[in-house]
Amino acid sequence: MKRLFITAVIAATMLTGLMAQNGEVSEKCLENASLFSSYAKNKDYASALEFWESCYRDCPGATKNIYNYGAKIIDWQMSQTQDAAAKTALFDKLMKLYDDQVTYFGQDSISRAKIILKKATDHYQYRPDDLNTPYQWMKEAILTLGRATDAVYFQNYMIISESMYAKNPEQAAEQYINDYTMCSEWLAANAVDSALKSFKNYEIIKDFVDQRFATSGVADCEKMNSVFAAKIEENKDKADYLQRILELFAASGCNETDAYYAAATYSYNITPTSSAASGLGAMWAKKGDYNKAADYFRKAIELANNRTDLDNEYYYLAICYSKLNNDAKAKECCKKAIEIAPNKSRAYIMLASIYVGARVSDDPILQRSVYWAAVDQLQQAKSVETDSKTIEDINKRISQFSQQFPTKEQVFMHNEIEVGKSYYVGGLVGETTTVRAK
Repeated sequence: MKRLFITAVIAATMLTGLMAQNGEVSEKCLENASLFSSYAKNKDYASALEFWESCYRDCPGATKNIYNYGAKIIDWQMSQTQDAAAKTALFDKLMKLYDDQVTYFGQDSISRAKIILKKATDHYQYRPDDLNTPYQWMKEAILTLGRATDAVYFQNYMIISESMYAKNPEQAAEQYINDYTMCSEWLAANAVDSALKSFKNYEIIKDFVDQRFATSGVADCEKMNSVFAAKIEENKDKADYLQRILELFAASGCNETDAYYAAATYSYNITPTSSAASGLGAMWAKKGDYNKAADYFRKAIELANNRTDLDNEYYYLAICYSKLNNDAKAKECCKKAIEIAPNKSRAYIMLASIYVGARVSDDPILQRSVYWAAVDQLQQAKSVETDSKTIEDINKRISQFSQQFPTKEQVFMHNEIEVGKSYYVGGLVGETTTVRAK
């Protein structure tokens, strides 16, 4: 009966691909392969160890499971010891395991690259201070695989690249930016490719990578401009590339650079898009042509389709209208920006400036009501702002405008107002506020 069981195991083993690529595999090797695979599958690495070591030693080309489970078995061994010398020996053994896997199962470039990605990941896990070694391995492998790279390895590669930048910002900034650009392109393509079963994973990893890049501090606008200027020229006919550059620069707050303007111009000439139109609006605003700038910002809003982040366009359009002495339109755009992004302070601050310049009454005391409405907007701005310098600036404005409130005596002597009571400020302001005295 036992003999029949072993024969059945061997047959099953052969059917599942547990065979050498060349030559004969002994019955003992096949039996050991089946046994360690069974134990390792159930995470019983202690029971798997002896059979795995025997199989790895005697028939290293018998099955891919030697390497797939072998890395897990060695990882388990490392967890079982605190001896530094033993851990070093096991680490060396793990690296050799991947080299042997390349020898037996990595003859083509794709298979080799996939193995190298695993080796690099484990190297980084156990030798986190040695960033360059796994970085170089991963870069070669990802360049080989391109979009076929598994999402998690894009993530691992970008974590290592970011760590190298954090360790040496001066020398590694351009490298990190280039790595982000490369990986972001493939992640973005896969994230919308529903033909891929794992396309959602690419979307999740892209969000992670984007967030890390945005908060890394690498997105210095001068550096971004110098890194991408030549690349934009090289890719000026590629709409997808230009669109990604526009999104990257906007997310990094670098939409007032020559590189951004160039990308916007090339992109708009190929296919007018919301982000490209916005970029051209920013360019003309910087040049002081607010009529042209307003035209492009309006076009950006018109082309927005399903975009929900148009507060930038409305805010900058408000600036254009203000520069063109159309405060009514400027107010309208500020209100729209606030509706879209109520947690950003800038539109409230701009509204305050618009209000203090409004003419609402021939009565000199009631005219001062614009300062009540303006301070209301500044208080709202302060409530949503987190940057200490901006809060300091808001407080200075509040202090300055509060000094323009009427005195208690002036309020007392005026029949239409009373401290603490509501008051509707007409004209351009059109807000209900609270009467205050200085």
